[in-house]
Amino acid sequence: MFYYITKSLAGICFNILNMLLLGNLPPFGGVCVIVERDKHFLLVEQPDGTLAFPGGFMKWKESPEQALIREGKEETGLDLRLHNLIGVQPGTCRTLHQMSTLTLIYDGEVAGGSLRPSSEGRPFWLPAAELPKRLDPYFQTMLEQYLRHHALHSTTSTEPKNKKANLL
Repeated sequence: MFYYITKSLAGICFNILNMLLLGNLPPFGGVCVIVERDKHFLLVEQPDGTLAFPGGFMKWKESPEQALIREGKEETGLDLRLHNLIGVQPGTCRTLHQMSTLTLIYDGEVAGGSLRPSSEGRPFWLPAAELPKRLDPYFQTMLEQYLRHHALHSTTSTEPKNKKANLL
């Protein structure tokens, strides 16, 4: 609860400052990782019941990869290994307590650790078949980017190179 109150207050302060500066502040940089294992996806059920992929905001002087490794450990208890940047998701603030964001989406895998809850929610593995009906549209768009990336890059290396190029 304290986390969400602090996050809302930060959003309000940021948006007031942004209004004073005539909307010239850039969006916050965020990161997210999609981890799939045995046709199950790693998610965090937040205190309000919404489901999210592990991730969060980057700290000052932190790379996106460093932020994801930190956020993954904080939110899930797992050590994550990142693979590829697979997409970007804009998030426009809809209320005064939210911030506009630009989230970098990665795919990754579990490298160690064990699942444990945090102040941000309860991590768990959800079967792929249940994702479409349970994900918020914001995270559904991230999943679609992951699935497109996965489909493009899981083709066999024996195909002619021009066939892969035609998929783009």
